[in-house]
Amino acid sequence: MESSRVLGLVVLAEEGINATVAGERGAVDVLKTYVEAHFGEVRFKDSVSEMCPFHRVSVDIRREIVASKNDGLPLPPGDDHHLSPSEWHAMLAGPNPKTVIDTRNRYETQLGMFEGAVDPDLKSFGDWGGYLDRAEIPRDQPVMIYCTGGIRCEKAIFELRSRGFEEVYQLRDGILGYLEQFPEGKYRGECFVFDDRVALDAHLNPTTKAGICPGCGLPATNKFDCAWCGSVCFCCDDCRPVWEGVCSKTCRDRIRRHGCPTA
Repeated sequence: MESSRVLGLVVLAEEGINATVAGERGAVDVLKTYVEAHFGEVRFKDSVSEMCPFHRVSVDIRREIVASKNDGLPLPPGDDHHLSPSEWHAMLAGPNPKTVIDTRNRYETQLGMFEGAVDPDLKSFGDWGGYLDRAEIPRDQPVMIYCTGGIRCEKAIFELRSRGFEEVYQLRDGILGYLEQFPEGKYRGECFVFDDRVALDAHLNPTTKAGICPGCGLPATNKFDCAWCGSVCFCCDDCRPVWEGVCSKTCRDRIRRHGCPTA
């Protein structure tokens, strides 16, 4: 991968493979062909970025693709109550009652969610089962779950089923697949992604409204210019008292030593 300038993260586990990579289109196409030759048919989701959102190649071998606190959670052999983006959109717009739940972490939901969705306020996906044990989710109407690209929902649906929920649906290809077809649909805000783009807007373009907070490393929307180097940067509400006005520890330390530069 690195020799062809395809960079990113590949996660391997007994239950499958998950990867997010970037490179020139021809090089990525070669990688896709290689992956399908070894793993069979794979669902790929493409987006375009003017800059490479990765700095290196990482191949991780893990026990699970998505970490959970339930060792007995299997992955389904095929589609398990998946709704296509068009089916999901129609069900959201329909008059029948339904419960829509976001299975992502709280720092992701702060940037955007589906209209009317429930935010479980998860610190990590491992907290999903505990949330279901506490939540009073109606059992007399469908439950619809979604995540960024669909991977987390493959496990989240089993947790629901194990607690007696029978009519459960998941969004195939997640938010990213939905926005590809319905950029002006029912999703509100932007979608966090785990790379240097930080988030994608409704048209799958890299965000201009959010960045990574230098204090906690989580996405933030408070935007300002660094008092030392002038670069555009962001900080979250919690870190604002310490980090507003500087983009990094380096710039913060330089201001402490030399004061803010004058124009």
